[in-house]
Amino acid sequence: MRIAVAMLIAFGAIAGCTDDAPAGTDGGTATTDADPSIDARVGGDVDSRPGCAAVPTADPTWLTSYQQDIVAKLSGQTAIRPGVYLSDRATVSNRNEARTFLQNQLTALGYTARLQSYAGGANPYAILEASSPSSSNIIIGAHFDSVPGGPGANDNATGVAAVLAVARYLQSVDCRQSNVYFVLFDEEEVGLVGSFEFAKWLSQQSINVVSVHTIDQMGWDSDGDRAIELERPDGNLYVQYVQTKSAAGLTMPLYQTGTGATDHVSFRPFGFAAIGLTEEYVNGDTTPYYHTSNDTYDTVNFAYLRSTTVLANAHFARLARMSAAAFGPPATPRAWPPSEAGHAMVRALGCRAAYAPARQ
Repeated sequence: MRIAVAMLIAFGAIAGCTDDAPAGTDGGTATTDADPSIDARVGGDVDSRPGCAAVPTADPTWLTSYQQDIVAKLSGQTAIRPGVYLSDRATVSNRNEARTFLQNQLTALGYTARLQSYAGGANPYAILEASSPSSSNIIIGAHFDSVPGGPGANDNATGVAAVLAVARYLQSVDCRQSNVYFVLFDEEEVGLVGSFEFAKWLSQQSINVVSVHTIDQMGWDSDGDRAIELERPDGNLYVQYVQTKSAAGLTMPLYQTGTGATDHVSFRPFGFAAIGLTEEYVNGDTTPYYHTSNDTYDTVNFAYLRSTTVLANAHFARLARMSAAAFGPPATPRAWPPSEAGHAMVRALGCRAAYAPARQ
């Protein structure tokens, strides 16, 4: 997931980070204390539009088995292809295996699997085009690499499984007003490299990005509250998730935090509004196996991953159906070092330890 604290210490970086949230802010405030179970109302009544079909249930029957298969293959629980089991997704050869697998997954869903390449790596992605031509674009992403020696089941095969599930689900939603990019980022664990390169590419292509949503670690929920942390939401992005939760009849707590040093921070230097989704990293209900060889398939809480993905499905169905006018004025990303060189420094050093609020 986030850049390792060891890297911070090695560079003596905490004092040198220039992040976009002051230390100790946004400790996490739940928007509700209600029962966090998935409500039966999820489905056809979510954001219906005149002339459009009812939105399919955001909790499809295939969801858990689909996500279990993806996490199992990426984390080495089962073979990613006949005879090949991944011990991690850090080496060049293992990242290549994972990347090919992800491209094949996108192809199997009926997408054109694309590759945004850069020196040292490449980001697989696909585009779900709007139902009619549109210049609005929504980005949904998760990193697919892991630390050396780490199976990376929670960090971040769970995020990848969430993104692919949304990609599968959203095809069933009609009347889409925006194009949706599904991106699997390379080399997050060595300094947010893949997401930074993808953000730079979007900027160079002058692609009109409405918002960026990244998912990192969604497999731990020891207290069973199904809570989600929403990291550094620009503009009204946090409010939009709260609105979706209400419209979909969901009741899991949503916390707003100031956590950085994961892929969402790569997009703000290029003017793109962003938000990150994660388990309760700040509030302390997070995997104890972070960046270790014990981050394995059998530690993942698939019921929690499912509940989070249900929210994501409902949310992106709503966003995809929103007109450009409904989004309102573009959100202004929070301050960040303006130059690529400055951002490269922050990527190399990492800032999560300096700016994440204290755990409770």
